[in-house]
Amino acid sequence: MAAPQTGPVPDTENTSPDDPGNIRFGLILALSAAFLFSTKPIIIKWLYGLGMTAMPLMGLRMVIALPVYLIIGAVLWGRMKRKPKANDVARAAAVGLLGYYLASLLDLSGLEYVSAQLERLMLYAYPSMVVVIGALFFGAKVSRTVIPALVLTYIGLGIMYGHDLQIAPPGTSEADITKGTLLILGSALSFSLFILFSKRSIAELGSLFFTCISMGSATVATLLHYAISEGLVIPEMDAPRWTGTLVLAIMATVVPSFMVSEAIKRIGPAKASVSGTIGPVMTTIMAILFLGEPFGWTAVIGMALVMLGVSRLK
Repeated sequence: MAAPQTGPVPDTENTSPDDPGNIRFGLILALSAAFLFSTKPIIIKWLYGLGMTAMPLMGLRMVIALPVYLIIGAVLWGRMKRKPKANDVARAAAVGLLGYYLASLLDLSGLEYVSAQLERLMLYAYPSMVVVIGALFFGAKVSRTVIPALVLTYIGLGIMYGHDLQIAPPGTSEADITKGTLLILGSALSFSLFILFSKRSIAELGSLFFTCISMGSATVATLLHYAISEGLVIPEMDAPRWTGTLVLAIMATVVPSFMVSEAIKRIGPAKASVSGTIGPVMTTIMAILFLGEPFGWTAVIGMALVMLGVSRLK
């Protein structure tokens, strides 16, 4: 899957995929990213409660994050002895549209209809998509445990879907829950493709520079979308909205995006995706504590099945 490097990139040198220390650090990065990403639906649902909507929130988040990527990207570019080829940069930009524009747009749109618990579990299912797509189109090897693991995963998601129907607030119809679920599954599929396609670009550009390019392209796409759909008007903002958006942009977007790219470089896309086991648990705990979302045995069973199924994907 990975292509040979086109030139020396500082953060990809002297990295042995078989080194225990390297693998350990990659897992730490992946787990840390999973935790930070698990805060995203909590912050978004809180901001929705303050009156914000998906597209303005996504646009502001990307605008705030963009300077960080531009600065880091410029520093890395200046350090490169041989500059990347134009087609390598273009490929990374295209991959970024999958993982950071389309996946984010579908996710934020879906969160307007479903609970934070269901959203995180739906996204948590993306390793199953990584495994299946990797086997079908990338020649990845899979074991016989994949089919029962997939069955467990999607039975669990079905149970969680039913749980969301039970706890839906007044005015939320079954059609709304279904729409939100499909949007978030589309987000998971888009992010799965990003994980698989990103490995080659990370090998060519290095994880940090790849993240800068992919997030930069996603920001441009987001701003164009925002300008077309909303015009050039900034939504009404106050201190709580700005605070939440800043935290969302930096701690739940910029920091974990670099962690994920570096983790993929060190331990590969399959291990990086499966290591996000803590994500649904942390999101559920925070959804109960901070959002007051109901939680019962139905949710416990659904979450347990999804997590068991994903953990058995190899």
